[in-house]
This record gives sequence, structure tokens and C-alpha cells, in this order.
Amino acid sequence: SFGGNRTSPDGNSTFPEKELPSAGQDSVSRNWTLNGYVTNMQSFMFQRWDGDWISDNLSHNRLNFKWHNNSNSLNVVVEMRNRFIIGESVKNTPGYAQMFDSDNGFVKLSANIFSGNSYVFNSKIDRAFIDYTKEKFQVRAGRQRINWGQCFTWNPNDLFNAYSFLDFDYAEKPGSDAIRLQYYGNSTSALDFAIKLDKNRKVTSALLYRFNKWNYDIQFLGGILNEEDFVLGTGWSGNILNASFRGEVSYFHPKKNFADTSGVFSVSLGSEYAFKNSFVLQFEMLYRQDKSPKITSFADYYNMNLSAKNLSFTDFSIMMQGSYPVTPLFNVSLAVMYFPRLNGIFIGPNLSYSITENLDFSLIAQSFSGQFIKGQTDHFNMGFLRL
Repeated sequence: SFGGNRTSPDGNSTFPEKELPSAGQDSVSRNWTLNGYVTNMQSFMFQRWDGDWISDNLSHNRLNFKWHNNSNSLNVVVEMRNRFIIGESVKNTPGYAQMFDSDNGFVKLSANIFSGNSYVFNSKIDRAFIDYTKEKFQVRAGRQRINWGQCFTWNPNDLFNAYSFLDFDYAEKPGSDAIRLQYYGNSTSALDFAIKLDKNRKVTSALLYRFNKWNYDIQFLGGILNEEDFVLGTGWSGNILNASFRGEVSYFHPKKNFADTSGVFSVSLGSEYAFKNSFVLQFEMLYRQDKSPKITSFADYYNMNLSAKNLSFTDFSIMMQGSYPVTPLFNVSLAVMYFPRLNGIFIGPNLSYSITENLDFSLIAQSFSGQFIKGQTDHFNMGFLRL
């Protein structure tokens, strides 16, 4: 994998998992696996400490199935997430059940199994693909994650399935209904072509070439986004002294009225440094040339649909995050974002503790404050307890 990849090629979970044994077969010869996890998370949302609080409980189960032939050249992967939420958000938000059932793919693979006034149970397949490898060629067709990003927080190169840094409970990230062709020239270079069709029957298609030079993983890409914008981009990942240095640049130019309209640049730059005591400090910034506001509150930002062209709601966004393992079982981290044009700030502390080998507890908070309207400060706070 290249330096910026955050998820495994088959999209498996980053959570600890145990495979379920297949009866009557020797584990060495078995050609399929089934694994997954269950989480339960209590959440609280409020604007001010002394105001009204909204409480919800989310149970989340994931199942990952994979089959391969004896030569490992053919793989079939099906993965799904089952979520049951009960609480005041469902009760007080019109259309919440429909929003929970949203699916951006060409084929709708999401369904609300049952729902009521204050609860929804949804099942969604977010990976369902066939993968075939022959020498230097690889073909994958179906719902899959196509990860072209190099940075960790914002990814202007991630044309096919942009995701939100704030959605920490979805480690696998969303997938796309796509066909992907890859050719590996050697161990450090590859051609990567993908074409995606979304729920609106709009096509995103692009070609990427990646290689290694001067100990940097470098990539160039070009294509079209949602049949609306031509895209050119580049990204890299390497090191300066003992700190990593990574970045992504993309230029989006509207297809319609090509000669009479101007394009938009989106740039992200990031670095992280690991100290000898295992403290890790990470920095990243995003610049979007488009300054037009798309939302009027942080609650809107939390739920907005992201794309590689529209990763934030303001021109500059700056993030710094530090994490430290207090003990091998107890980890603390703190993420801070600053939005200069809004005089806005985000603070996100995270405490996680491994209770047993397969049981983890997390305490997470997310707090926003800033001015969308001059003279009026908007507040938005969330807290999570997850097991």
C-alpha cells in the first residue's frame, strides 16, 4: 500500500475481530472467512450546558464475509452494517428514518427493516464486489471503497467516496458502485482507472498514476466528477527529516459553460511526528478557493453531504491532533480545528480503554463554536459513550 492509504484494499474493519470457525473443515484449507463486531453508543447533543439535551442510543453490528478460490486470484466480498437507533433525534427530526436509509449508490442496498415514532432499524450493504487478479492486472466490480487520499482529515484527491473526519463510528468509510482496473508496473508504480455511477445516474470517472521518486509516493490524476466538473490533481506522501509530509491538490473546472466560468482549487497539507515517548502530534490544513457559504450552522455541517470539491464550509480549515498511550491499554487524544473566517473552533477529546482483549470502551466529545452570522455565536456540542 502507498503512504496515504487509511483502509485495507478489501475494506475490512479496523476494529479487533475474531473469525467464526466453519464446522467440519480444517482452518488451513478453509477458503472463506466471516468476522465482525458490535458496538453500543449512547450520545448526547446540546447547544448549551444549561439548555435542553437530546439523547439517543445506537447499536451497531457489522458482518464481513469473504470467499476466495484456491489460487487467491478470485475474491468475493460482502459486508454489511446493521444499526438500531432509538431516541429523541428520531422522534423530533422530520424525515429522520428516510435520512437514515439514504444510499448514494446506483443500486439501493439499504433498507429500514422497521421503524416507529422514536426508533429505526436499518440494514445496509456497503461492500459487495468481485475481485480478480491476473499477474499485474486487477479488476474489481461492485460496491467498493476507492481510496485515493494521501492526507488523514481532508482529501481533495478522494473523488469517489469522500468521508467526514467527524464520523468516527464508521471506521470502514462509505463505498461506491464502481468498476476499477489496476495495472501494477512494478512494486512502486501503478495505473488506476475507475468509473462510478451514483443514485442520480451521474458518472464519476478518473485515471490515476502513482509512483515512487525521491522516497516519496507521488500520484497524478485526471477525470470528471459527477458529470459536472473536470478534475486535475496530484498528491504525495513522504518525509522531511523525521516528520511525515503529505499533501493533495485538486482543481475543479465546471463542464458547463467551460470557457465562461472559473475553476476551484482545493489543497490539503499535513504532517505528523512521533516522539520517543510515543506521543504523536499531527497537523493538517485545508484551503478551498470557493468561499460561498453552503450552511448556516454547525448542525448543518455535521450532517452535510461531502464531496472532494466540497470538504468544508469555509475557505481555511486548520487541524491539530495529539495522541498519547498513557498505558498500553489506555489512550488519550485531542483534536482541535480552527476556522479563521468564522472565528470558529472545534474541540474533540477522546479517551479509549481496552477492558479485555475484545472489549473496548471510549468516551468522546465534539464541541463547535463560531459565527456564521456576524455578532451571533453558534454552539453545537455532542458527547458519546461507546462500548
